[in-house]
Amino acid sequence: MKREAVVRIPTAEFSHPSLEEFVSLCRDAGVKEWRPTVCTGPGGIVAIQVERPFDEEQLSALEYVAWWERTNQATADIGYLIKLNIPDLTNELPPLHELNVSNEEITVNGHGLDISFVGTQEALSYVVSQYIDAGIPMDLRAMTDYHGPTGVLDTLTDRQREVVRTAHEMGYYEIPRQVPTEEIAAELDLDQSTVSEHLQRAERNLLRHALGAD
Repeated sequence: MKREAVVRIPTAEFSHPSLEEFVSLCRDAGVKEWRPTVCTGPGGIVAIQVERPFDEEQLSALEYVAWWERTNQATADIGYLIKLNIPDLTNELPPLHELNVSNEEITVNGHGLDISFVGTQEALSYVVSQYIDAGIPMDLRAMTDYHGPTGVLDTLTDRQREVVRTAHEMGYYEIPRQVPTEEIAAELDLDQSTVSEHLQRAERNLLRHALGAD
């Protein structure tokens, strides 16, 4: 049985200034929805919908924002993809998918961040303890049986998940890009055209899910 844990990182207890600065920018932009797409510990790629554009100069100036891309120029539906890489913490926390835990939603509010994790009771307890040990305080708000939709990666086929994860681990989504599709294909023993097709289909499905366009 899957469980859902809702935890809060209180604003008053932010132990890392980078987190406080980013959350402040999110509040200023009026976050409507924040969904993780690829998780690497406390870093990863998030899709965010906001009421107003970010202060993009300040966003670019944050050292832990590896890159960002505005996905929709319409003022009524402003979306961003943002790669976060929080210094001193990323290597201390395991990627959630390795623990069979998904991060369903992040909410920005006046108290801080409310984060929803879904997984087994044991895995959720481990994740929360690891975040606390890494210096990110978390208050458990609720622990319930989970009956909601599947995680974002469940929108992909098994092969698409394998290709996306391998591409991410090899640095395909870094800037500058560290590997071409040929190297990913060689790692997976697949044709380059097959890898390219899997990546394109997976990215389309992830964006549709993350931006609420299903």
